[in-house]
Formats: sequence, C-alpha cells, structure tokens
Amino acid sequence: MEKKFFLFIPLFFLLFSFLFPIKGGSDRYFIQSAHGTKTGPRVPSSYSVQQPAGMVMTCNYSNKDFIASGFLDGTLLVDGRPLEIMTQSKYKTIYAVAASDDGEYLAAIAGLYPRSLYVYQKKQEGWNLSRRINLADDVRRTPFLAFSGNILLFEDTAGLSVLNMTTFNLYSMSFSGTLKDVAFDPEQEYVWVVSADETGDHIRIFLYNGSLVASALYDGREDIRNLRVTEQ
Repeated sequence: MEKKFFLFIPLFFLLFSFLFPIKGGSDRYFIQSAHGTKTGPRVPSSYSVQQPAGMVMTCNYSNKDFIASGFLDGTLLVDGRPLEIMTQSKYKTIYAVAASDDGEYLAAIAGLYPRSLYVYQKKQEGWNLSRRINLADDVRRTPFLAFSGNILLFEDTAGLSVLNMTTFNLYSMSFSGTLKDVAFDPEQEYVWVVSADETGDHIRIFLYNGSLVASALYDGREDIRNLRVTEQ
C-alpha cells in the first residue's frame, strides 16, 4: 500500500497540457471593456478548515451553509462528517468540490481511472447522489468546478461542460489550448474563458447553452470580468 501511495504523489502533481478542437465565434459580435460590469464570483480558492491529522487536503469549498473538503485518500468531509463517494476508481482522490448558492446541491470531481463528476442533492440531514457523469482521465490538475445559479460548470477534455440542474440538459463549451481562467455572469448567462495555446492567450465568451458568442486574443491587461459582448 505504501509503495502505491508514493508512486501516486508525483502523478497527482504533474501537469499535462491538453488540446481541444478550435471553434470560431460569430463576427456579429465583438468584445470590449465595460468597467463596472457586474459579474459572478470566481471559484473560491482557499478557506481555513480543520484538517484531520495525517490526511492530505486536495480541495475545499465554503458557503454560508457548510464547509466541504476533499482529501488525497478519497475522503470527502461536509461539516466534518464523511460523505461516501461510491467509486471503483484505481485512485480515489477528490480533485474538486463546489456547492450551489442555496446549499441544495453539492458536486465533486473524484477518482482517476475512471474519473467522475458526482452531484448530490440535500435530503433532510444527508445527501443523495443525483447524477454521476464519467469524465476523461487525461486532466492531471485541479479542474474547474463551480455553480452559477441552477447551472453547474465543470472542466473536461472537451473544454467546459454545462449541466442545467433544472432540466439536467448537458452542454459543451469547446476551445483550444489549456484553460487559464474562468468567470461567469448569472444575470446575463455569459461565461468568460481564457485559454492558452501555441498562438497565445485567447478569451472566449459563451452562453450558458454552450454557444460561442465572441472570441479574441487576450493580452492580460484587462480583467476578464470587465469585458462584455456588443453586437455590431
């Protein structure tokens, strides 16, 4: 067991680049600066949580209702209580965790060979598994995972996927290169995506249904949350 554990550590922290099909935006739209534009928050990056002795934390999330933390050995704690991830994966690490604003849904990306997205719904004092979606195994870093209203955004090798928690329809946002940054606006239902490939950094703006509205080169000087789409 110890030998397998130490072999997994370098695999877990090694970063791989991945490529996606290139999809162009409409020439009816362009991206311009819009200082003061109200946009949704980015994914929380770190919180102060109590960590069990001897366990390596890999991800965590906090909102007004609870704190959820994932660990290298596959343990998922919600307010200090374990939530069992029913996975047959070779490696059971929790890679990302997020919750909806109303606290009704909890999502986690866990496991490797295979890797899966698990979506839980709050039921009285516990959580029931609502959806399980298999993901590709060739993303070797912390994937993007966030709720925006009734929408769940998560990273896969195709780019970003969108799961509507009301209809359970699944959409895909495809782009080229390695994902660098994401922001979203629940009011306008826009998603800003920054990715990097051999030609440089690019910003793309999608609708929540996966449609690409506009794309442009991105020099990094403007906060992506200050960029908006205008029809020509």
